[in-house]
Amino acid sequence: MTTDVIGGSARAEWRANWPVVAAALAGVSLSSVPAASLGVMMVPIEGDLGWSRTEISLGTSLVSLVAMLLATFAGVCVDRGGARSVALAATILMCGGVALLSTVESHVWYWWGLWCVVGVAAAAMPTVWIVPISNLFSSGRGLAVAIALSGSGISTSLVPIIANSLVAAYGWRVAYLGLGASWLAVVLPLVLLCFHGGDRRHPDGPVPSRPAARENASLPGLTARDGFRSPSFYKLAIAAFLSMSAGVAIILNLVPILRSIGLTAGTAAGIAGIIGIATIVGRIIGGWVMDRFSAALIAAISAGGAAILPLLLLLFPGSVPAAALGVAIYGLLGGAKVPAVVYLASKHFGQRAFGTLYGAINTMIALGVGLGPVMANLVYDIVRSYVPVMWTAIPFVLVAAGLYSTLGRYPDFELRKVEDRA
Repeated sequence: MTTDVIGGSARAEWRANWPVVAAALAGVSLSSVPAASLGVMMVPIEGDLGWSRTEISLGTSLVSLVAMLLATFAGVCVDRGGARSVALAATILMCGGVALLSTVESHVWYWWGLWCVVGVAAAAMPTVWIVPISNLFSSGRGLAVAIALSGSGISTSLVPIIANSLVAAYGWRVAYLGLGASWLAVVLPLVLLCFHGGDRRHPDGPVPSRPAARENASLPGLTARDGFRSPSFYKLAIAAFLSMSAGVAIILNLVPILRSIGLTAGTAAGIAGIIGIATIVGRIIGGWVMDRFSAALIAAISAGGAAILPLLLLLFPGSVPAAALGVAIYGLLGGAKVPAVVYLASKHFGQRAFGTLYGAINTMIALGVGLGPVMANLVYDIVRSYVPVMWTAIPFVLVAAGLYSTLGRYPDFELRKVEDRA
């Protein structure tokens, strides 16, 4: 297929389905609100309730744990009940959970319980936002997925500013209420008006109304059982875990890592700020490139290129240019990492049980996100250095790159259908 054909087809997909991407972008941004706001809330909550920062921050670990346990089940719900229904429930639950954090008094168990509620909603994300895009986009799928997933970068930039303003003016309780209400006011109407799930799409045209589970049987792709037997599933799942756990271990501890190698607090914070903008730029460029070149190659470069950051920090400790360059490269290359996993999963598994299979991969991503920072800080507590963490991250991302590069050709599901009928 020529680039002109690809471009024309992609433009037609965008004209028909851009509202779905807009709703998904807002939904993905919602999923980042709790974690993005916690840093601002930490000090006022500590002063008001007297809890330790470990007790306060344990909430985000509980979100990862609950999401890890429920992500595959959430994917099954998307496949069987439809993405729109699950998106509505997850939006209301997430916004309600964030708002209810304002009601915490002296019981830390209540605080942790509300974070578990947030985790239940988080278990459906980003799967619920990505499934319709996978169904509705083909030629422009990479860019559509990348733009939707850029919602997390938008929240990372906006939420701390909004939360800080609300805390300064009204206190942390009103800040949580304001965040929950604000995102509900934006996301819920978009889901109601724009987010048709794409689960009733069929290659030959519209399908008469019938249960989503029965409709999915007519879509091209692997069944959940066949997907779980596929070597591609395990390559994707293990690669996603390795690259996410190594990357998050460094990025979530980037400021203390930079300070540990000799940079001042202000300089470290400034360099860490590069990551948000670089990630958004890298995500959109990576999505555009994936629609034109091998997504497996993009994933391998994104994963393997992440090794540049720890290498530069290890080889040039205390160097501001080296640290800034490493963070910028990590953001630009790493921005394509999650969109590439989504794209590869959609191409290797098809639409039939995509929610279930990507939900299972998202379980491994959640495990990496939850485990990486904990293990990094455990190592630091033992040896008082992040150097072993950075050395360990390098083989992790290189093995992930190797796994992505061995995925092979995409299956031809239409040809498989013909062969099965014969």
